Parts: sequence; C-alpha cells; structure tokens
Amino acid sequence: MIEGAECRRVIDEIQRGARVVSISGLVAAPARALAVAALQRETRKQFAVVLPAQRDLESWERDISFWYCALHGITECEEAIAILPASESDPYAGASPHAETLERRALALWRLARRKQDFVLLTSRALARRTVAPAEVLQAGTILRRDEDNAPEEIVEKLFAGGYVREDPVNAIGEFSIRGGILDVWPPGRNAPARIEFFGDTVDSIREFDPETQLSTTQLIEVEIAPMRELAARTSDFREWAARARERWRAERFARSLRDRTVFADEGEDFPGWQWLMSITKERSASIFDYLKDAVLVIDEPVAVESFLTSAFQTLEERYAETDAADDLGLAPHELYLTAEELRARIDALQRVELRALGRTAAKMDQEIALDAEQPRISVGKQRTWRKPLFLFPHEDAGKMPAYPGETEWKAQSVMRYHGRLPDLARDVMERGAKFQATPLFAMPSSGVAERVTEILREYDVNTRLTSFTDETDYSSSDAIVLSRKVSGGFELPSSRLVVHVEGDLFDEAAEPALERRATAIRREKKRRARAAAFLSDFRDLKVGDFVVHIDHGIARFGGLVTLDLGPTAPLLTRGLLTPAPRGEFMLLYYADDAKLYVPVERLDLVQRYSSAEGHQPTLDRLGGLGWHKTKAKAKRAMRDMADELLRLYAERKLVEGHAFPPDAPATCRPRHPWIACCVETSGTAKRK
Repeated sequence: MIEGAECRRVIDEIQRGARVVSISGLVAAPARALAVAALQRETRKQFAVVLPAQRDLESWERDISFWYCALHGITECEEAIAILPASESDPYAGASPHAETLERRALALWRLARRKQDFVLLTSRALARRTVAPAEVLQAGTILRRDEDNAPEEIVEKLFAGGYVREDPVNAIGEFSIRGGILDVWPPGRNAPARIEFFGDTVDSIREFDPETQLSTTQLIEVEIAPMRELAARTSDFREWAARARERWRAERFARSLRDRTVFADEGEDFPGWQWLMSITKERSASIFDYLKDAVLVIDEPVAVESFLTSAFQTLEERYAETDAADDLGLAPHELYLTAEELRARIDALQRVELRALGRTAAKMDQEIALDAEQPRISVGKQRTWRKPLFLFPHEDAGKMPAYPGETEWKAQSVMRYHGRLPDLARDVMERGAKFQATPLFAMPSSGVAERVTEILREYDVNTRLTSFTDETDYSSSDAIVLSRKVSGGFELPSSRLVVHVEGDLFDEAAEPALERRATAIRREKKRRARAAAFLSDFRDLKVGDFVVHIDHGIARFGGLVTLDLGPTAPLLTRGLLTPAPRGEFMLLYYADDAKLYVPVERLDLVQRYSSAEGHQPTLDRLGGLGWHKTKAKAKRAMRDMADELLRLYAERKLVEGHAFPPDAPATCRPRHPWIACCVETSGTAKRK
C-alpha cells in the first residue's frame, strides 16, 4: 500500500509541510483508518483524528487499533492511542458528566501530558472544550517508583482530590484503600490493581495483585496513578468556590440556586454539576491544542464536524439564556468552550489532513446549500433561529481563490457480499490472485470463526494461511490470509490491490436461520419476564401507593409496573409489514408535583422499599432537585462525625494508664462450694478432680 501513487503523494505533501492536504474517495471508514495509520507510520508524526460525534469514536478506535497493530507487527497498542471523548450532556442541566467520560478524559490528558502518543482520537466537541493545563494534570496524578520517597498521606490526599473512592477491599477502577503502610489502588488504564508497601515514606515494593484472591501476581518497578478526573478538587477548593460564587451571583434572584450549591461547598463537598461551575476558582485556560505539539490534525468529513459544532454552539447559547432566565447558576459558553475565532486560529496553526468522501467540490455545494437554507430568499411560515456558520474549514480564501492547491483522489470501494455462496468466494480469490497478484485479507471476530473460514477455503483448494500480526514469515505464496481480529467493515483499495473481508461479507446476516433469530428473541423475552418475576418476588408485599427510595432521586410513591414502547424504529418492510417497535417493562415512580420516573426492570437494584417508624408519613422528593442530595450529604456527615467520635474515644482509651493487678493467690483458686470441681490439664487433656 505504501508504494501506491496516492499514498506517496500524500506523504510527500505532509513531509513538505503543506498546510492543508485534502483526500477524497475513501468512502469506507476502515479504509480511512488504514490510510491514516499508514501515513502516521511513514511520517512518524503525531496524528489527532477529529470525528464529528461521540458515536464515531468506537468504530474508529477499533479500526485504528487494527491497522496500527498490523503495520507495526504488535498485538496491543493501547499505550499508543489516546481516546479523548467529550461529555454530550447539557452543562446547564445541573448534572455532572458521566463518570466513565471523566475517567477516559483524565487518562487521555495524563498520557498526552507525560509522553507523545502516536494517535489521538477525539470528537469535535472535545476539540473545542476548555480544560486544565498539562502541568495541572501531571500534578493531579503521581508516579511511584521502588526505593523512592513518597509520603503516603500526600498520596491519599491526591487520590481524594483526583476523584478516587476509598473502598476496602479494592474491587474496581478508581478505588483505593490504605492499611498501615500498605496502599492498594486501581488506577485507570490498568488491568489489575497495584499494592504498594511503604517502609516509612520509602516505597519498599510494588506488586500487581488479583482483586478476587488478593494474591500478588507480578512485581513492578513503578506504577502510574493517573487521576480519575481532569479537574482535581480538594475540600479547600469547594470552600473557595462557595465564597467566590456568592460574589459572582450576588443578585437576590440567584439566592435559592446558590444556597442549594453552597450548602455542600461550605462543607468541602461536591455537588451535582460542580464540574461545569468550578472554573470561577480553577480557571481552565488551556485546550487540547496545548497537548498537541506539532501534531497533524485529521478532520473526518469537515462539513459534518463544522455542522455539529455550529449546532452545539447555538444550543449552548440558548441553554445559557434559559438558565439565566430561570435564575439558575451557569457559566457563559465562552468560559466552557473556545469561541469560534479562537478555534479557527488554533486549527489554522496546525497542519491538517481533510478526509472528504465525495471531494471538495461536493462539499462546497453542500455548504452553499446549507447557507442558502439558513438565509433563504423566500421565507414561508415560522422563522427559525439563524445559525451563524463557523467557517473552520473554508474552501476559498478572502480573495475567492482556493484555500489549498490540489486534492488527492484515493479510491476505495465496497466489496462484494457473498450471502453464504462460498464457492463463488473461493473462485474470486483464485482469479484475483492470478490476475492481480493480490492476496485478500479476512478479518474474523474470533479465533473460532477464523479457523472455520480457513478450513472452508482450504476445502475449495484455496491456499489459506491463518496468521497473526506478530507472524513475520513470508506469506507471498498464500492465496488468502485469515486473521482473528475485529475491524468494522470490508473494503477494497484498487490501486493498492488490497481487499479486506469481514464475517458479514461472507455470511449474510439475513441468510441466518430464522429459527435462530426467533430463539434469541425468545431468550430475551424470558430474561425480561424473569427480571419482572424477581422484582415481584423481592417486593411481594409492595402495593401501589407505597413509598420507595431511589438511590439517586430519593423518596417516591410506587405506581406499579408498566410496559412502554422503546421509541420508533426505522420502518423496515418485512413481507409488506412494518417491524413493530420494541417494548420494555418499567417501574413507575411518582415524585413531588406529580413528576414521573420510569425505572427499567434491569435497574431495580437502584430502588428499595421505604422503611421508618410506624405511622411516619414521608415527604416526596422533587425530581431533579437537590433535596435528596442534601439528605444523603447530611447522613454522610453524621456517619463521619460518628466515626470521628469513635476514633477519638478509642484513642483516649488507649492513652489512659491501666492498673495491673497481682497474680491470684493459691487460696483463691480453691472452690468455694463442694460441688464445683477444678479442671487441671494433664498432657493436653482436661481431667475432672
């Protein structure tokens, strides 16, 4: 592939320092990933791939990992690829980003701050998001090495500030425990927790251990403890935020919303959505561009990226206006994200490769149509909000000249789907090898499927080789190569004489036995009914109208089990009939002001029956309010105060000097009553006298 004319031309342009390199024709996503991986391998530069939305990350991560490992002859490349997602949640909804998103962002920024990653995969929203500087991320984590001094107390303080939770024993990522001079911690990016033993402040040993058996498995020289969130916050930071928040939102109309947050912050505790408000004390002056030094930006479909960002910026402005009108707390969009001007300047400062499936001409027409739609010459009906284009990836400069010179057409096309016709597949493999000296690659999802495909092709006299990325032997004499590794789809690069097939190209999903699909549906239905039956068994005494407690939303009234449609599906015609929408079983809960919450039966572990003193009538919590969070925080503080009191009590008891009584005299051992016998031990056996 590297010897292809298209690939050599793009490599030469990148090495020459061309500001923008445009590539068209790569319509298949796996083909794009292969092209990008090949360009990175030849240029030895850092590539940052910008994708339109969060949903594109998974397939790109799988495809880039596949081709990176294939080109470098390795089996694992997790350390070479950083994944930087962005929270798609509303920053003005009063809720914190998902814990997994925070963890993945913190790990990616930690790795980028420490060393240069070959690849960075990020979304358009992550590209525009403000974040902390690299030095602050490095300060939030720590690296422990054997025989070096590190105070355990300082490490524990860092773990708390970085989002770790204290649990004993450690069972999941983001947990830690400390017992004397032994610290157990499970950092993100590791497959198992680490156990660090201290001799004073010196790290005596570092071992990886099995969380199930607690037995050590591997000796380590060092361990990286990355933070669980990019923004480290201590109790003092929350108290400082409370003071500054009172200064910023001093108007009377913000009093209630401010009080709902400061009641937690004054105690040094976090509150829902604090990550979106902490910038008033811990300024986020950096962005992902501060982590990308001399990187090459790869923009996957610039029109889609710009369209997504335009919509996101418009939504942020509208939601900020609504939040302010509702007298709630919120930071302006420019405090959370880069402005359009800042983003455009940072993008233009880096070399970039633009991947356009249909080329620059089609993209220009799409942009003109979009602009005409935003400002139509004739407007009928209700006028909609105008979205100002960002012009991040212009086709022309101010002088109406092309913004960059040429465009490389790198053709890729889809492969034939054989629908189970394996004799036709074998014939095409043999003919392609005879005419073009091309060896097709079969990427199968598991070793079992790979072995089966190898056997099938060999039955049709195809010289098939089952191999791996680390196999360095010559395979030029083979007619086909089979690998056990997932890639998102098959494709063909005619100029490179490369054909890639996946399982779906060989065995049509629609050709699978209908009975098998029906059996899968029956199993799902039985599982759903089993969950409902388990719920009814656990809550057999629960009646409609009884009080229950949801772990996240508080006290509610039970409204029974209901069945709901899970939303409309695409109208797929099956013998002229529409496919029915899927249905699900939910637990209906009523909160204050008749607010409803539907809890799937799969998450009934979040709900338990309310219990209290006889005759006590609880007050329903407000759905989305902070009352329940205050109740939990109050209980947490009470438990903490109780623990502190017990520790103080036992410490005082330990310090009290006791009285040592003398040994008993022989007469004291004599029985006072004749019917009491003394027991003496002779040769380990108790005998009665």
